[in-house]
Amino acid sequence: MKVYIDISVLTLSTFVTGIQRVTVKIVLGLIKEGVHDIKLIHYNAALKRFQEVDNKAFVDYYTLGRGIKEHMITKKSVYVRDMEEGDIFFDLDAAWMSRMKRSYLLPLLSENKVKIVTHIYDIISITHPQYCLERGVYNFMDFLGAHLEYSDLFITNAQATLNEINELTKDFNKKIPPIKVIPLGSDFAAKTFKGEVSDRVRQSTSRPYILMVGTIEPRKNHALTLDAYDKGLKEMGYDLIFAGYMGWNMEDFEKRLKSHPDYQKRIFHFEGLGDQDIDHLYKRASFLVFASETEGFGLPLIEAVKNETPVVCMDIPVSREVMGDKCLWFKRGDVDSLVETVKKYTDDKEAYEKYKESLKTAVFPTWEETVSKVSEALSSL
Repeated sequence: MKVYIDISVLTLSTFVTGIQRVTVKIVLGLIKEGVHDIKLIHYNAALKRFQEVDNKAFVDYYTLGRGIKEHMITKKSVYVRDMEEGDIFFDLDAAWMSRMKRSYLLPLLSENKVKIVTHIYDIISITHPQYCLERGVYNFMDFLGAHLEYSDLFITNAQATLNEINELTKDFNKKIPPIKVIPLGSDFAAKTFKGEVSDRVRQSTSRPYILMVGTIEPRKNHALTLDAYDKGLKEMGYDLIFAGYMGWNMEDFEKRLKSHPDYQKRIFHFEGLGDQDIDHLYKRASFLVFASETEGFGLPLIEAVKNETPVVCMDIPVSREVMGDKCLWFKRGDVDSLVETVKKYTDDKEAYEKYKESLKTAVFPTWEETVSKVSEALSSL
């Protein structure tokens, strides 16, 4: 049985974060496990066909940092007509961004009796379109609509996402495929290659600081955290570090950030950091702030707790599901609540250390466990 995985978006990305990180971890795990015949493919829009990606080159690039990413893509063409009954097409990457629209592709696969599986990270583009690019919303509608029609199995990372899919489809009386909830792994720290912490990161962590990790985009609420800095966090003695690429629709925030009198003095923004830099930031942060209005999972929460970094998190359903009692919660959209939560644990050192000690008992899935469950889900077809 062949399992085709379209990694076109990953291979064209200039950075690996969010969904791209998850795609890499699951693909590497499935290849290593060896249960399925994994066929990685890349869609070449100019040639209007898929090309095979060399598995060994993929593994070497993403585990050893060896080779050139573009060279992973071979000249061997893969045609939809070659995918046949008994094969699986697994949409794992952010495929709604692909030039190969699923409303075109999936009917062809279905005609060939290929089983279709999709990983639905979230449906934020539909439930909260105000936080997304307009083009992305339309693309995701095409993607999700096609998968609702043709998929044999959905995989989500949280019950909260499953609930949202159920609620959405109930509104237009649409039957949905079976859904398996498989939480994401969290052990990104297990790396094959290491590097030195960069000087710019090391120099910015000499004072107590509050950290935010992840792409800077509207729903992540970086502006709220900057408000909190001005309304009390600075006065408590904290610097502020944003680690993540500047995303879409953030021009006003970027202007505000760079014009802030403390920018590059007590407020820092880093893009393109390596794993060793992120690890360093987590380990030395006084708090991680996670202020997202909506999420599919929220890996920075788990990564912070695994580094025994106290987490101050906006109270939303998916974060409650993933983290349980391992976060310090503040009221949704409330700057004062964020400031008060940090102040409480800044003033009460005993409570801070007791909470931090409790993080040592936190248990989260490993990527090996996640991959094993994904593999089982594929085998069930």
